[in-house]
Amino acid sequence: MAVHDDALRDKLIQKGLMDAKTLEKLQASLKSQGGSLEKILFEREILPDEVLGALVAELYEVPFISLKDKAVSNELLEMVPYSVASHQFVIPFEKKDQELHVAFNNPHDYELINFLENKTDLKIVPYYATQRDLQASLKVYNRNVNEKLDTLLQGALSDTKKLESLKDASQIVDTVILLAYQSEASDIHLENHKNLFVVRYRIDGILHTVAELPIAIADLIISRIKVLAKLRLDEHRAAQDGRFKIVLEGNEITLRVSILPTYDGEKTVLRLLSSARQELDLEAFGYSPKNLELIKNNIRKTNGIILMTGPTGSGKTTTLYSIIKILNTSEVNISTIEDPIEYRLDRVNQTQVNPKANLTFGNGLRSLLRQDPDIVMVGEIRDEETASIAINAALTGHLVLATLHTNDAASTLPRLMEMKVENFLVSATAKLVVAQRLVRKICEKCKVSYKVTAEQLKDVEKKNNVKDDLSKVFSGLQNSADGSFTLYKGQGCEACSGGFKGRTAICEVMEISDEIRKKILDNDSPTQIEEVAIKEGMVPLFIDGMSKVLQGITSIEEVLRVMRS
Repeated sequence: MAVHDDALRDKLIQKGLMDAKTLEKLQASLKSQGGSLEKILFEREILPDEVLGALVAELYEVPFISLKDKAVSNELLEMVPYSVASHQFVIPFEKKDQELHVAFNNPHDYELINFLENKTDLKIVPYYATQRDLQASLKVYNRNVNEKLDTLLQGALSDTKKLESLKDASQIVDTVILLAYQSEASDIHLENHKNLFVVRYRIDGILHTVAELPIAIADLIISRIKVLAKLRLDEHRAAQDGRFKIVLEGNEITLRVSILPTYDGEKTVLRLLSSARQELDLEAFGYSPKNLELIKNNIRKTNGIILMTGPTGSGKTTTLYSIIKILNTSEVNISTIEDPIEYRLDRVNQTQVNPKANLTFGNGLRSLLRQDPDIVMVGEIRDEETASIAINAALTGHLVLATLHTNDAASTLPRLMEMKVENFLVSATAKLVVAQRLVRKICEKCKVSYKVTAEQLKDVEKKNNVKDDLSKVFSGLQNSADGSFTLYKGQGCEACSGGFKGRTAICEVMEISDEIRKKILDNDSPTQIEEVAIKEGMVPLFIDGMSKVLQGITSIEEVLRVMRS
């Protein structure tokens, strides 16, 4: 249970960490979003975790502990099972005589303390640790899963004849899924190659090879997945799609399965969907205060169309879900048409596209509009029919939220006109366009700073084929007395993946002004529209990314990587 909002508010003011006016604004936003003041302060990283954590620990009247440099032994891990540690957010970090020192996110959970004392026969000494710190530290339990996977794989490598049934293969499948979940992977790739069966995880948008198995066991493992997803075992020449659910550490996980025949065999991709892990908080996406305000102001409008754009995997749908969460009240009817439905949203009418039943985006949207909706979400505008119906819905008193595949905000409106939507209709209905990418965040546990000179930036430009003068861009964002800038990078540690942990959005938000409407009516080019938008205050995607580089949120290489997509 979080500390009481009023007690935390008073303590923050007393310590001079925040002023009353700022806290009032935060507490006002809590009324619409729900949650506690403690939770929102940690999520938005308004104060350093150590500062806020020490203050919260003081309110709990227990010591504060940072687990960053704590080495937890296997002996301690065995005392508190991973299922308990991950579900309750606890980590045992030290044993002294008959005392077990345990980090809690809620050190006043006396029922849990009693349970641990009965289980360990030791006196539990509670400490407070932040949830983010505990989540990172829970990775120490991965050692056991990795060891189990290594043992299973060594058995498969040494004697494939031992894997004679689906029951044998299921152990490898279950362990691969569990390790993916604990590694916070979004996808598992199982790939047939000439002599190898390769297992890869997509973590924070990047694929990592975790195992290379003998090709002889590929069919058994894929067959096991087909059984779980209720797919045809005898079909090897056609694509198959399915899904199944499992419970991992108290959370129900849906795995969406896609199997595709390739030259060397069947390739399988499993997407892990966990609503318990999905953060649908618009303010946690990393938008600047100005961009966040623009988005919030426009989603409160009763009609028009708001477009999210960017490549696959840029968080477009998750952003729309976060907007729906804000708008979802008992006074409005919200309906969606999606392919696929990624997450279930309470009290939202979600429809899955089904081409076999002639339920396409166009047909589904047409039917959906007869259901008296106030707010409509279109998973993706892919064709002329869907574009036309969505625009007309926006024109006739509905607020339409939709995604579209374009590289930047300015290209989005001409793209609609390429779909045969009349320019006067686009001009009349478009309210806001958000173009975004997701970049990996530098791990806070192993982040270090370094200096970069103008000459070194020139090398970066040349190496990455960057047209912009990075030194000039940085100078426009931050004063530099000697022409050098302080940047940051992650060194790599147990808590992260190659120096990165988690992702945040870089974006450009274009509000449709009267001047931009005029440009649309005149059929002006995306470049001309972008010039007006920048003149009116839009911060381009690249500049927003470089701003986060200077803030130490991400790296320059990471921004340049996603800008190429």
